[in-house]
Amino acid sequence: MIPSKFFHKVILLAFVALFFLPQKALADHIVGGEFSYECLGFLNGDTLSGIKVYQIRINMYRDCVVEGNTGNAWFDGDPAGMGPNGEASPAAHISIYRSGTPNPIEETFLIELDSWRPVDINLGNPCLVISDEICQQIGIYEFTVELPVVDETYTLVYQRCCRNSSITNMTNSGQRGTTYFIDITPEAQELCNTSPRFNIDPPIAICVNEPFQIDLGATDANGDSLAYKFCFPLLGGGTDPGPPNAQTTTTFDDIVPRIESPPPYTPIVFRGPQFSIFDQLGVGSTLTIDSLTGLLAGEPIFRGTFVLGVCVEEWTRGPNPILLSETKREFQLNVSLCGNQVNADLLETELDDQGRFFIRQCGPGTNTIINESTNVNFITEYDWELMGPSGLITGSNRDFTSTINDVGVYEGIMILNRGSFAENCRDTAEFLLGVFPEAEAIFEATEVGCDDEPVEFTDMSTTAGTNQIVSWSWDFADGSTGATRQNPVHQYLIPGDFPVQLTITDDNGCTASVTNQVPYFPSPRTIIIEPEDGFGCVPYTKEFINRSRPIDDTYTFEWEFGDGGTADVASPTHVYESRGVYDVYLGITSPTGCFVDTVFQRLVDVREAPEADFFWTPDEVTNLFPDFRVFDRSRGATQLRYQIVNSMGEQVFTTPTPDFDFRLRDSSTYLISQFVTHPSGCVDTLTQEIKLKLRNSFFMPNAFTPNGDGLNDIFLPEGVLFGATNYQFRVWNRWGELVFASNEPEIGWNGRYKGSDSPGGGYLWDVSFTDVGGDEQAFKGGVVLIR
Repeated sequence: MIPSKFFHKVILLAFVALFFLPQKALADHIVGGEFSYECLGFLNGDTLSGIKVYQIRINMYRDCVVEGNTGNAWFDGDPAGMGPNGEASPAAHISIYRSGTPNPIEETFLIELDSWRPVDINLGNPCLVISDEICQQIGIYEFTVELPVVDETYTLVYQRCCRNSSITNMTNSGQRGTTYFIDITPEAQELCNTSPRFNIDPPIAICVNEPFQIDLGATDANGDSLAYKFCFPLLGGGTDPGPPNAQTTTTFDDIVPRIESPPPYTPIVFRGPQFSIFDQLGVGSTLTIDSLTGLLAGEPIFRGTFVLGVCVEEWTRGPNPILLSETKREFQLNVSLCGNQVNADLLETELDDQGRFFIRQCGPGTNTIINESTNVNFITEYDWELMGPSGLITGSNRDFTSTINDVGVYEGIMILNRGSFAENCRDTAEFLLGVFPEAEAIFEATEVGCDDEPVEFTDMSTTAGTNQIVSWSWDFADGSTGATRQNPVHQYLIPGDFPVQLTITDDNGCTASVTNQVPYFPSPRTIIIEPEDGFGCVPYTKEFINRSRPIDDTYTFEWEFGDGGTADVASPTHVYESRGVYDVYLGITSPTGCFVDTVFQRLVDVREAPEADFFWTPDEVTNLFPDFRVFDRSRGATQLRYQIVNSMGEQVFTTPTPDFDFRLRDSSTYLISQFVTHPSGCVDTLTQEIKLKLRNSFFMPNAFTPNGDGLNDIFLPEGVLFGATNYQFRVWNRWGELVFASNEPEIGWNGRYKGSDSPGGGYLWDVSFTDVGGDEQAFKGGVVLIR
């Protein structure tokens, strides 16, 4: 074994630690990989050392990790990685062999993951979208090794088990592992060679029954000659095939081999006879690789998951080429259903009996055919060909514009992606361009004066050939249903400047339209105001609703309300402040100067109104004095009535008496309403709120006789303390001793202290509380105890 000083970035781990790492979860569904190397020159630039330094790169491919799925693979040797159960990512290692010896010169050369990213989906067909959800990730390991220059081949190898059990083209795939390796030959050592590196990631999916082309070419830093071929995927790790219940006998046979096995390596067994090295996608499918360019092409006919191997050989140039290296890429390819994204379509007038698009051009001149082909993102070429009257007309834009001045029907074709290798990317649309004589829409309308009369429309349309106008469609621009007669008459119900449109259709199916402004601003035949029964009471707000027709806001209005007031809007509102019967004048002028007016005799009757008013005493009604009296002070009323309603909306009292007495029985809000009527019939109402105010009263007697006769036996405050809080009552004797205390207003002193009757004489007291209004109250004084 070469001493470890020849290896850079070697990390030593105890053999037992590797042996007891979790097994199957470590590499479930690693799906592909490849090695490459770059010679960096002699160690420290010392040619006498005989040691050269190589930058090694491993690309490892795996199924995408799905959160929560404990069967996922993850990349070994990820410093920041976590396993599916939260454990740290296990170490990754390779073994290094030298030809001629079965023992590795480095058994467990530890490596770390540098980076990882998703693998792009490259279907090899620019016009397809895959239907299935497929995802792979690439992990990149880069590290250096230091190897003496020898006449033997070095082999760097990485092995793991197991593959996806769903692989279609190999047997027992779920129990078979894989081997990725690269040889550094004596010739490559001598020349300080750098192996070729693939330019793009391998394809992970293609489409069933669809052709594909994918460039799997590589780049060689030395400019050597490259040759591409199919090669066998290789087995590695796991348990070698054998009789039932066979036991592993070497360190190579574990799911994570303790040491990778030496070359040569065993190829996989294809599931025959349908699959082989020559039919990796199955008999009947086509699969080729260009030996000079690495272009992978074919068309699969079976769906499934397939393992493929592609090798690139590196040869020196010259008359006697030498094989320097062979880089093997193994990858897993999913063949799935896809959807075609290219469909030729034109904006046509109709389809003929052969399915061709028929596009009608009405009148000679320039015409543009609108292209509705999809999906635009997948279309790179448009080719148009139209056989015109003077020869072929071509175009390459999405839409096609041509100029034809001769009447006739011309054949054409539009081709999508003409240069694409994939038939599904190409599509065509055959069309006919019919050029017909022109028709011109023309009409006239009668001018409407000041009279509100219908408008007469006259069609004056013409044609440029033998074509005949066969239908007319009128849009009068007023929301009506229009007309289909050639010369209609239309009554407008509203004024305006209407953009009337006439559309004609000839016997060739060609249409033409014209729009003319038709002004319609007559004066109303009759001025109409919405009637209102009855009368109004001072102050009377009157709304005048103008029902005259036709009018709108472009008309001028002159209102005179008979009391000096005026207005200039269509339907005004006016307030009459004095009683009387009023004539109302209205004049209307249209935008074209048409004028009409009228006077509405005795239209508005405004009568005298009463005024409700009342008050009560006392002004403030309290729980101490809940009774009050209401007094009437209304004016102009001959009848009145009161109503009192409680906080629940219930009527609790009513009376026709002008003045009355009432008692409030709780502290809720009451509404007092007065309804008054004038001899004219006008009425008025006034409603006021009244609420019982809560108050406390307090009085202390100056003597008491606790002799048990039931009269004046207890000393306590008198009055109303309902709603009071923080109450405190205390009594002291002449020596300053506290003989009694209470925080309940209903509990007083019975003249006893410490279980005995207190002697007659004078005592001091104080009382404090917060009254119902929230104010602090405090009282003190003296009392005489009489025995």
